[in-house]
Amino acid sequence: LPHIKEVRGQGLLVGVEFEDGINSVDIKHACFDRKLLITAIGTNIIRMIPPLIVTEKDCDIAFAIIREAIRDVYGK
Repeated sequence: LPHIKEVRGQGLLVGVEFEDGINSVDIKHACFDRKLLITAIGTNIIRMIPPLIVTEKDCDIAFAIIREAIRDVYGK
C-alpha cells in the first residue's frame, strides 16, 4: 500500500505505521465510514485487533477498505 512505513504485530494484534504527514485519525474515520473499526494510535499509527474467529475473507475485506480509505484521503 502507498504511504506505509512499517507493519508490525504479534499474533492478531497488528500495527500499521504511516509515513510522516499521514494522519492516522483521518484513516480511522475513513475506515469507520466504510464500517471497519480500527484504532488510531498517536499521529501516524493505526492498530487492528480482529476477533479470534476472523476469516481470510474478512482480512481481505479489511485490507480493501484500508486501501480505499488511504486512496480517498491522500490520493494514489
